[in-house]
Amino acid sequence: MRRLFFAVSALALAAPAAPVAACDGKAEVEAAFVKQQKQPWRTEVETPGQDGSPQLQQFDFQPPDRMYRKATSGGESIETIGISKWAWSNLGSGAGWEELQPMHSRVVTLQVQEAFMPPRVTADFKCLGTVTFEGKSYRGYQTTPEKVETGQVLARTIYIDPETGLPAFNIVGAPDGSGEPVVRGAFSYPADIDIKSPF
Repeated sequence: MRRLFFAVSALALAAPAAPVAACDGKAEVEAAFVKQQKQPWRTEVETPGQDGSPQLQQFDFQPPDRMYRKATSGGESIETIGISKWAWSNLGSGAGWEELQPMHSRVVTLQVQEAFMPPRVTADFKCLGTVTFEGKSYRGYQTTPEKVETGQVLARTIYIDPETGLPAFNIVGAPDGSGEPVVRGAFSYPADIDIKSPF
C-alpha cells in the first residue's frame, strides 16, 4: 500500500507567500512517513469507480503488526483484519467474520509487513513551501508532472502538517489542483485505534 502511494508514474494550491527556502523534498517527505509509523494512524483513500461513483478504502494501522481495512463500493463493504500471521474477513451481507485460510492469510500478512517496513521515498519531490489545501496551511511537496496513458498530466502532492510534522494528504491529480483528483488519500491519527481479533 505504502509503495503504491509513491510508485504511480503517471485542492487548490496557493502560491507560497515567500520564496521557498532550499530544502530536500525527498528527505522531508520520507522523514514525515517515518514519524507516522511511531503511532497508530488511519489512511482513507478515495478513487473514482468505473461507473463514476467513489470507491473508498479505510486502513487503520497499529504498530507493530496490526491492520484493519474496510473497502466500500456501490454500498457494499468488505472488512479485513490482520494481526501478525493471522487474518479474518467479513464479506458483508450478514456473512459475519471468518478466519482466512493460510494461503489467503499470507497475502494480508504481507500487506501488514509492507505497511510497517521503513518508509523509502524513491520519487523526487519539489518543495512548494507553505500552501493552502481545503482551507488549512500545510508544507507542500510535489513530484514532476507526467503525462499518463489517458492523456492527463498528473503529479503527486504530499501535504504535511507543519505543527506535527506528520503527513496529512496524498493527492494524485492535476499539478495546479484543478478538477477532481485521481487519488485522494487523507491521513489522520485517532487516539482510539485498537485493532483486535473479531473473535
